[in-house]
Amino acid sequence: MAITKLYEKTGDEKAVEIQKQIEKAFGFIPETFQAMGRHGDFLESVTKLSEAAGKGLDPKTKELICIAVSAANGCAYCVEAHRALALRSGVTEEEITAAVEVASMMSMFNTYNKSIGLNHDIKADKG
Repeated sequence: MAITKLYEKTGDEKAVEIQKQIEKAFGFIPETFQAMGRHGDFLESVTKLSEAAGKGLDPKTKELICIAVSAANGCAYCVEAHRALALRSGVTEEEITAAVEVASMMSMFNTYNKSIGLNHDIKADKG
């Protein structure tokens, strides 16, 4: 259950137009875009950021990153949404599992290392 109002083509004029485009792409308006649909400028900014992020990555890699980060952040909505998009782009269940394993491993290392304040001793070459 959402804690905010869902605006399914009930926001401002710009938001309604953007949601119509989203509906064409998905066949419906996902709740995340309904929740963001009050104000068109906000919805436009979010959709443009989503399109711009990861330019240069192939769709499979971008979706695996989305799944991994969403899993580490504990967002079940995003995990399931990006799992569906990943499968549609040709990602396998094994690749999804591997991405979540890597996210879990990094989350453990991140938490451990932040808690003990280690020196940064592994560095990229300057060349």
